[in-house]
Amino acid sequence: MTAPLPRALRVACYHPGALNEHSPLTDLERHEVSLAQHQLTDFRAMNLFRMVAARVIPGSVIDVGCGGGGMVAWLLEHGHDARGIDMSASTVRAAQRFLEGRGLDGSRIENVALEELIADGQHCDNVVSMDVIEHIEDDVGAFAKLVELTRVGGRLVITVPAMMALWSERDVAMKHYRRYAPAELRALAERHPLRIEELRYWNMLGAPPTYLKQKLSRKALDESFRYGKQSLGARMLRSGLSTWFRLVENNIRPPLGLTLIMSATRLS
Repeated sequence: MTAPLPRALRVACYHPGALNEHSPLTDLERHEVSLAQHQLTDFRAMNLFRMVAARVIPGSVIDVGCGGGGMVAWLLEHGHDARGIDMSASTVRAAQRFLEGRGLDGSRIENVALEELIADGQHCDNVVSMDVIEHIEDDVGAFAKLVELTRVGGRLVITVPAMMALWSERDVAMKHYRRYAPAELRALAERHPLRIEELRYWNMLGAPPTYLKQKLSRKALDESFRYGKQSLGARMLRSGLSTWFRLVENNIRPPLGLTLIMSATRLS
């Protein structure tokens, strides 16, 4: 019998109020709905999708806590059998619209809990979970469920925000419990029969300005330049940064960064 899932994970690691369509949106939901509208112009999202997609193995892929659906769309458009789940009804609707706008099947995104898939005995060749477990107080239990959904021999790919020194008001608004050090993410994996294939920082360029902004003003860095219609200068900056990620940072192992990426294979 499947053990009861922690309440935080029963809402797909996000928001208990999201099941009620008339509930006010949380800051996190507003962020995800907005992201669904801007994913095609967000250089950070597009380059992170490339990083994650390069680490999946052939077979089925599920994005747990899929947010705006961009990762699922990227995978589908590159020939993968991909789907996503999220328990925020508003986020799921936005993600479904995003897929449909790309000519993809919106039903690939479902408003369902991870616990239901595990109770049904489902396993996936690849389990992806991007910027999710930091929202859960019991990240040990959440991580265990992600491993359980991964088939033996399958791949688990996780991204999390890195470096507690970068903690800011944005983390508070997004309901984060923590940012991670590599040793902390490794410790979660070592509780399970996993072989870590890679554990690395990503987004090195974003770390210094984020740190300085947080220390000087105690406020989060304005990231609106990442997406949407912007001035010529902002568009040039975005283009330059996108090129940096695609040609340089995605191909090296930086010593620090805003994000940690871990890929691991389930051994038994």
